[in-house]
Amino acid sequence: MIIIHCNTGNDVQVDVDQLSGANLMGLDLHRALLGSAILRRSLMKNANLRNATLDNADLSEADLTEAIIILATLTNANCRNATLLHAKLIMADCSGADFQDANLSGADVYEANFQDALLLGANLECVRIEHANFSRARFDTRTKWPAGFDPIQSGAVIHGEV
Repeated sequence: MIIIHCNTGNDVQVDVDQLSGANLMGLDLHRALLGSAILRRSLMKNANLRNATLDNADLSEADLTEAIIILATLTNANCRNATLLHAKLIMADCSGADFQDANLSGADVYEANFQDALLLGANLECVRIEHANFSRARFDTRTKWPAGFDPIQSGAVIHGEV
């Protein structure tokens, strides 16, 4: 049994031995304190992670399809190969996070902060992407952007260039 503490006072009990690979689908984790948590390969579809603290968390290969990640902090989080299809990352702080080969297709990234994020091979065919911050975010030729979106004009840099 693991207890996920939340700043709302509504702690969540999960009947697992570890969060890695856990089924957290649809859970209300509003304001959850998951900084540095190992959530690798966890199933978090439709989870409410609004205002959650996920700084330095390992979300690699996690499925966050349609998750609510509004106002959450994911600074320096490992989101490699994560699935964030149609997730709501509105005003989320993803600065310094690693989104290599992650799929954010259809995600709403209005005013999300991807400053210094690693976006190599990521699918960033997101909605409201023109309102996100990509200052010094690194991408490569495999990174997918919405038609007409200019990542360099938005502050992103091609990996390997200064």
